[in-house]
Amino acid sequence: MFAKNIYGENINEIKQRFANAIEDGFAPTLAIVFCSITQDRAALVDFFQEKNIEVFGSTTAGEILDDEVYEHTSVIMLLNIKREHYKIIYQEGADTYNMANSLAKKAKTIFANPSMILISSGLTIDADQIIKGVKDYDEKLELFGGLAGDDLSMTASYVFSNNFESSNALLVLVLNGDKIKVQGLATSGWDEIGIEKTITKSTGNVVYAIDDEPAVDVFVKFFKFHDNVYDRSEIVAMNFAQYPLQLKNKTGNVVLRSPLMVDIENKALIFAGALPEGSKVKFSVPPGFDLIEKTAERVSVLKEKILNPDAVLMFSCKARHLALGPLTSDEAGKIRSIWDKPLIGFFTYGEIGTAQKSSCDFHNATCSMVVMEEIEKS
Repeated sequence: MFAKNIYGENINEIKQRFANAIEDGFAPTLAIVFCSITQDRAALVDFFQEKNIEVFGSTTAGEILDDEVYEHTSVIMLLNIKREHYKIIYQEGADTYNMANSLAKKAKTIFANPSMILISSGLTIDADQIIKGVKDYDEKLELFGGLAGDDLSMTASYVFSNNFESSNALLVLVLNGDKIKVQGLATSGWDEIGIEKTITKSTGNVVYAIDDEPAVDVFVKFFKFHDNVYDRSEIVAMNFAQYPLQLKNKTGNVVLRSPLMVDIENKALIFAGALPEGSKVKFSVPPGFDLIEKTAERVSVLKEKILNPDAVLMFSCKARHLALGPLTSDEAGKIRSIWDKPLIGFFTYGEIGTAQKSSCDFHNATCSMVVMEEIEKS
């Protein structure tokens, strides 16, 4: 398996860079496409369809390619992976748990030892149900990925493939684990602050009250926001998301939960993952500038499992981008330098991965890395 990266601000740039990429006889079978909501996704898919290349795609809240960070572009990893070593599957609907469970079952019928790289569309989805749906079917099934973005417009995010696109679906790249070795690691670095609080009223991923106060008011008071969030709900994505709640879930894992949207009528916050009633939580804040070094140091432990990967994927929370600003490209550069191999990623509305000494979970404000290596080189 060999990977090449290309990018562009429009379909013509993509076509030209694709032509340059295949000049040496390189013949990709799969295109991983992460693109801004402003890009012409249909034109991209049609182009790769004409080239007999399968597409595994998602809209983003910013794009990552090697050691560069982009906005309003398309970034693409071209892979000449053998077609019999992977399969793209998807399911559309409103029941996240059943969709994830069904896709896990399907993955196991395709390969005896599958790994799943999963992208979800939908802005109000309870992503905990993705993890539960997959793990209830097979606890050992490898699972990585993230939630699609829409440049913080908070209107609709999409996943897409050949002849398929949806704002309410799960899209999975299933890899044959006996042929393609896949390893991953999720790391955050956000620091907890303040005293412990209790989620006193919630339904799934919608939190109505914290310590018996309206959820929105609790955030506003604690961080002394002056903007009227009920007039400017986008402040949630721009500001609140940088201060996720730390939650210890039933598995004992400490995970972060970032608010994404406001339910203005109920003064509630819609999070990317569930916060059950009675949960104990603390606020958290972005760490200092040593975050980049710490992230690279933690991710580097993957070298012990895959020393020489063919490709690297990065699912990084949009909150990290907002908090780090221009330094986000430094983080991507540090991580790419660990292996010096093609790296592609995007800024997500939530991440799926496994932290060190932990189990697979749904995260926010986290960087979830995936490395892939063909076991028998073609």
